Amino acid sequence: MWVLGAALLVAMATLVIVGPAVMSRTSFTSAQLVAMSLGVAYGLLVALRSRNAHLKTERAYSTHLEELSQRLRTMAYRDVLTGLYNHRYFHEQLAHEIDRSIRYGQPLTVLLFDMDNFKTINDTYGHLVGDKFLSLVGQIVAKHIRSSDIGARYGGDEFAIILPNTNAEEARLTATKLEEAVARSAAMTPGEVAVRLGISLGYASCPDDSRLPGELIEAADRRLYEIKTARRSGSRALRETA
Repeated sequence: MWVLGAALLVAMATLVIVGPAVMSRTSFTSAQLVAMSLGVAYGLLVALRSRNAHLKTERAYSTHLEELSQRLRTMAYRDVLTGLYNHRYFHEQLAHEIDRSIRYGQPLTVLLFDMDNFKTINDTYGHLVGDKFLSLVGQIVAKHIRSSDIGARYGGDEFAIILPNTNAEEARLTATKLEEAVARSAAMTPGEVAVRLGISLGYASCPDDSRLPGELIEAADRRLYEIKTARRSGSRALRETA
């Protein structure tokens, strides 16, 4: 509607301003000038509508490209199975968060964990059940970490979490919550058997353990291995005394 009004306004201005001068020098009648003005209005209407449609198309195309770009970024940084970030994004953000931790003098802790006996579950019930567990753990991680934390599937059945502004003691509380949440969960097999499992976690803090991303991951991985070894030794000792 505004396009039509603009076109008519221009045509009327043309008629009022130019009309008297044209009539004084030519044999055009008022009716002919009105018809010419309306022709100008129509031409402007067509041009403005075309331009408006073109702008709408450009905006729609720009929006589509932005949505597509966002989906591609999500695909590049998200793990499809768990919905968490992937290995690549984790390492990029870890370097960034360590720099920020050092710059502002704030603690940073990395949690690294994997599933206990995951290979046995895969071998016994199949990879579909294993995938159910991976997806389930991804949901648990997303539910129990803060919006400022960065949860990622590190690879296979390994997960990693960056906890900004968090010291080792605070990280242990988060680790305990995750362990308890996973222990309460279960995945169903095709035979409707509820399968449960646990996780083992290791942690490392910046700057206490290291200020380098690789060394921080190695420190967390060592603690994870120590915990798993201690648990296996404890289970073996219980079986021997039973």
